[in-house]
Amino acid sequence: MQRPDTQHIFVDVGLGFHVEFTWSEALNYISQREEKLSRQVEEYTRLIASIKAQIKMVCEGIRELLHLPAERSVHEPVF
Repeated sequence: MQRPDTQHIFVDVGLGFHVEFTWSEALNYISQREEKLSRQVEEYTRLIASIKAQIKMVCEGIRELLHLPAERSVHEPVF
């Protein structure tokens, strides 16, 4: 009985494509991919914060235009 070749591994690189890597190449690719995804998460987090700030500013402007009372803070007591 022949043993399978375990010197290489197939890695899903997206869009249904798999690439054959050695174990060290696969670990290097995964490390680089992880770093890229971390940078994207940071970028999207900053973008989300910016959009949320713009939404809050627009809501405040609408509130002022309509002469509505200021919204209560989530931490203010309801009583």
